[in-house]
Amino acid sequence: MPKIIQKKKIPSPRKISNPKVSENKMSDIYSHHSFSGINMPKSFLALLLLFVAVSSYAMGSFFTSTNDYLSKSLSSVLSSEVENDDEGDVVEYIDEDGNVSTGEVSKEDEKKQIFKDVPLNHKNAVAIETLYNLGIVAGYSDGNFKPESTINRAEFLTVLSNAVDADFAGKKLENCFSDVKTEWFAAFICYAKEAGWVGGYENGSFKPEQNVVKAEAVKIIFEAMEYPLCEEVTEAPYTDVPADSWMAPYACAAKEASIVSGKTLYTPSYEMTRGDSIQLIYNTMAKLDLLD
Repeated sequence: MPKIIQKKKIPSPRKISNPKVSENKMSDIYSHHSFSGINMPKSFLALLLLFVAVSSYAMGSFFTSTNDYLSKSLSSVLSSEVENDDEGDVVEYIDEDGNVSTGEVSKEDEKKQIFKDVPLNHKNAVAIETLYNLGIVAGYSDGNFKPESTINRAEFLTVLSNAVDADFAGKKLENCFSDVKTEWFAAFICYAKEAGWVGGYENGSFKPEQNVVKAEAVKIIFEAMEYPLCEEVTEAPYTDVPADSWMAPYACAAKEASIVSGKTLYTPSYEMTRGDSIQLIYNTMAKLDLLD
């Protein structure tokens, strides 16, 4: 319902009549209210003109800088949009390391896309298409995959369970953590716990709705697929992963096999997107020859 605002009736302004002042009296007033020998009316007029000039300059500068800012902002927004033309769509993507990939998608290639928001030149297109064809992942009912959306711990374990073709063997898997009872994801999380992929937190929770970070994702995938780790890590595999960290054996193995990108930074706290997680699973499965 629209908000109704009562307007107060504003009375008409009162007319103020000035008493008549003789010319002699006005001359006397001017003589007593002068500044440096300049009569007040002239002084006031000069100050008024100066004020108008300064104000005009300030306002001009303001609108100029504002227009410049808006132009840059608009240009920035437009550059990230998809431009439709007869030759195809120009698309730009930025990965977790800040690398930009661009390319053109032809109209014919658009028809081959499995998901509307995953063009064939998307950085995760091959991984997403492969795992989709293997029945490991699926998109949304609107035809999108949402590769740039983050993925939480429950969703991630669901996909990973499909990737390893987890066999629940008719078990009733539920109530394995304080915050994992009988929800739709309970069976996947409880299976992962029973298989030793995850252990949860010290307070007995799992935090299924918390986004998966890179270090967790690599560790869980390697545990689930029994990927061989570096037996001994004497040097830090990355500048942000100390050699004595629990992450080191996983980061070391991932780096040596080029399963993850990056040469100096591991970015262990990076929140994984749906596209990133599928790529990581795909890379690991490829190294283990599990994609045939």
